[in-house]
Amino acid sequence: MHPTLLTLVPASLQSAVEAMLAAPPSALIEPAELNANEQTQVVALCVLAATSPELSPVLNAGLSWLSTRLMELSEEDQGRYWHLRGVAAARERDFLRATVSMNRALTLSSPRYRPRVHDSFGRLLQSQGLVEEARVEYRTALARREADGDEEGAALTWGNLARLELENGNWLSARDAFQKDHDIVLRKSPHALRLRAQLLTHLGECERGLGNHKGALSYFERARQTAEQAGDTFGQVIATVNQARELVHLRPGAAGPMLASVEAHIATVPPAQRMTLLALLEVTRAEHAAMEQRTLDAEAAFVRALDAVERSTLVSPIEHALIARSAARFQTEVFGGGRNVEYLQRALRLLDATSATALRADVENELRRASNDAWTLHVVSRFLGRSAVELAMREAGQAGFRGQRVELAVLFADLRGFTSAAEGLAPGELVDALNQILSRMAACVETMGGLVDKFVGDAVMALFGVEVTPAVAAREAVRSALLMQAELERLNRHAGKLGTLQMGVGIHFGPSVLGLIGSAQHRSYTALGDTVNFASRLEGMTKQLGATVLVSGAVVQHLNAGDFVLRPLGRYAPKGAVVPIECFDVMGEARDAATTGSLLEELACSKRAADAAHEGRLEAAMTALNDALALSKGTNRETGYRLRLTALEAGEAVIRLSEK
Repeated sequence: MHPTLLTLVPASLQSAVEAMLAAPPSALIEPAELNANEQTQVVALCVLAATSPELSPVLNAGLSWLSTRLMELSEEDQGRYWHLRGVAAARERDFLRATVSMNRALTLSSPRYRPRVHDSFGRLLQSQGLVEEARVEYRTALARREADGDEEGAALTWGNLARLELENGNWLSARDAFQKDHDIVLRKSPHALRLRAQLLTHLGECERGLGNHKGALSYFERARQTAEQAGDTFGQVIATVNQARELVHLRPGAAGPMLASVEAHIATVPPAQRMTLLALLEVTRAEHAAMEQRTLDAEAAFVRALDAVERSTLVSPIEHALIARSAARFQTEVFGGGRNVEYLQRALRLLDATSATALRADVENELRRASNDAWTLHVVSRFLGRSAVELAMREAGQAGFRGQRVELAVLFADLRGFTSAAEGLAPGELVDALNQILSRMAACVETMGGLVDKFVGDAVMALFGVEVTPAVAAREAVRSALLMQAELERLNRHAGKLGTLQMGVGIHFGPSVLGLIGSAQHRSYTALGDTVNFASRLEGMTKQLGATVLVSGAVVQHLNAGDFVLRPLGRYAPKGAVVPIECFDVMGEARDAATTGSLLEELACSKRAADAAHEGRLEAAMTALNDALALSKGTNRETGYRLRLTALEAGEAVIRLSEK
């Protein structure tokens, strides 16, 4: 192993990594890359480490080493670096870093490598339950791989697409895709026993879904034997648990001893995978106990399964929801109710942020049959927002109904160009397109702990800080805005008739009055006051200042220094305001921003201009702005610099805006 690679690999993983380096999969890297320059060797090591959660320490160490040498990498290796950064962030469920990194990877990667990024994007979206969006990424990857004649790569994508269909209960589609994947693996890599074991297990799951329990049992036995040949403990355990699950239906008496043997093996599985296996084991135990009418044992096993899946980072929201629905059905069948409503509501909370519409409709129907009151509350939450309904219920009879003054970060986001782009759409197409975009923007808010206050046409108002500290509220509001921009960049790649859209986001922090506002017949939980008005004005100013995420100095005061790349823009008095506010363009998180030397110089010029104008040194401010203008040629930022120069030439240190 190369000396540099040796320093990046923990001693406990060196033998596994050495084996991979000795026979690297040709579908992932070329053997010549391991004899290339030092930087490319580390990139190749990271590519291999990204194939297994067990090797995450190696991936993280390699990325850390590469991050200080980005300018030494070729453009191709830079694309692979950002892709791998996205994979590492996705494992940590940091959706902002993952989305930003993969967007950048698609810009930098070669056409030959790009399908891998689409595959990873698909897995990221799938982990959030975004079924249709994930399917689009997989189909894009598959089309490009087949056009390139990349059969081994196509096998990887067929497997990803198959797992998506399996997760959503599309058993026939999943079986066909898994079979295509298995056929390619058998033809191209017959000795890849670990992979074949995985595919056989998945084919067994498809047969189970189709009601063919004997066929499923046969696949699981073949998978167990293949995993045993490969020395794959995880593969053996998951195949055996699935075997036991089938025996519950075919020969219940034989399932118990098999489940007992599985538990001992789970302790030998890496922690990252253990919780997923425990969840599957407990679900199987619950089904076995229910079959034998051991109702208390079954109920306890379902509770343990839900606890395990809650702590697993490998289980998607849809898989989690399916287990919750199984627990609810057990409660209904055995107790005629019990905790069925609680479990169905849990399933719907998980599905709310997903695009699994058919599954959500099924669970909603079950909730309606179980409790009309709970179903009515769920329907109301679909119109007003679950967070708003839950908050209003907690505040019932409390200060919130009378109104209370709180410190909030208020966010306004507005689409640019949607109205004109939508003119040629039919009403149904318009509503579908807008709902798709706004659903993703709302998810960005809720992912960061915010509360969607309202939608106004194609604009979103959101609140941060209702139940958290000012520092958390400011940070999460800014991260939510950056995630919105990253998500819009992804959506623009598949925009269709809408074309490319842009979005301006404004955020202000300060006191607001929060409460139920409206008539006796209709009220909404909302915020009022100057903080809300200023946030709205900031959003409108993004066009004039050439910014995408514009925040006030009041927001910046609550951010940790160095967390974000900020472009100081000076002081402005929005229309109707007397006291000016400082404005900053947020250009990304510092750890992920693509700040080149020229951009860093531009940021420094913009800061010098803002400081000089604040101190009354207008000539120095104009000099710095002219330097920034020269460095920003061809960007939207030029507009803002010209506006500032015009004001300074008129002797105005504070820019007073006449338009909203």
